[in-house]
Amino acid sequence: MDSSPPVGVCLDMCPARESRERESQGRLHQFEIQRVQWTNKGHRRRGHPVADPKKTVKEYRRPAAGKELSCPIDLRTPATLAKTVQYLLMEVWSSVNYKDLSSVAKAYSFVFDRLRAIRQDLIVQRIRGQGGALVLEGSLGFLLCAPYLVRDLSIADYDEVLHSTQVRECFAELIECYRGAGGFTRQAEFQSLLLLYDLGNLDTIHRALQLPHGLLQSTHVRLALGISRAHLENNWVRLFRLVHQLNCLQACAFYRHLPSSRHKALCTLIHAYSSRNCRFPLDLLTRMMALDSPSLTTEMCTKRGQTVTSGEQPSVLFLKTSLKDVKLELPGREMNLVEQKKGKASWAEVMMGQDRAITQTQ
Repeated sequence: MDSSPPVGVCLDMCPARESRERESQGRLHQFEIQRVQWTNKGHRRRGHPVADPKKTVKEYRRPAAGKELSCPIDLRTPATLAKTVQYLLMEVWSSVNYKDLSSVAKAYSFVFDRLRAIRQDLIVQRIRGQGGALVLEGSLGFLLCAPYLVRDLSIADYDEVLHSTQVRECFAELIECYRGAGGFTRQAEFQSLLLLYDLGNLDTIHRALQLPHGLLQSTHVRLALGISRAHLENNWVRLFRLVHQLNCLQACAFYRHLPSSRHKALCTLIHAYSSRNCRFPLDLLTRMMALDSPSLTTEMCTKRGQTVTSGEQPSVLFLKTSLKDVKLELPGREMNLVEQKKGKASWAEVMMGQDRAITQTQ
């Protein structure tokens, strides 16, 4: 039997057969409909909404469909997949109004689903090397930034477990792509992103240490390994000092570890400086834990049973006997560690890795 993978020939973001089928069944997404034919409810006055061929994107289908998934006319070429990722981020996601949670939720569900379909096309065709890496790098750019951008969505709109699963699977497939021949201009960056996302994972650190010398000595990987080592050694002062050096995309990869890192850092300081005669400067503690304001630091301390004194030089009285067990804070907005590093670039440009080019031309 021929075990060679199918080769896609579709040059459109959505195969014509699927576009017609979803149009007839009324299953087009809001982003895929010809806007000129909308009524106030988003539908044509007669019949189903009409698909816009320039905006319709192949949706994710579960593998149970069998042979349908491997039909060449329904599989997009590597170049088409890369073009589709570019469209989803630079056109669809760039249209999001971050002040409107419903806008964020609709765009997130659409882009997340369509990126799953893109990865499905890659897997069915067993695309590796530079073609696969380019597509997966763009997809991971979105998947790593999204948790920060959709942090205020409800559980119904954002499934953290499913999202994390997609991140890990994308990383696994990207690492496989890097095993192929050819130069990968962003490999060092994504090796560092994996270390930051999987912070503290010994298997991930071990694999990173086996990288070729050139990658291991790159600025990205050395910084991520430094943060990983500081985390393992509970050296929180060094960890947050290094975290300040991360770029925006790297900070988003690390973002999910901020609440636990800050909690562990604060608990370590409480035990180390526990004394009724010792006062720890509030401003210094704020800088050490990379918080945006002393008020946030005060809230964290008082929540854990510590006393914050007011005056010209506010300080914290650490007492380990007063330490309370608390539920970790939910990840929130980070001006110093994330927002300011984005600069004038759009979030889509950060996801696509184009923000560094913008910075260099300013």
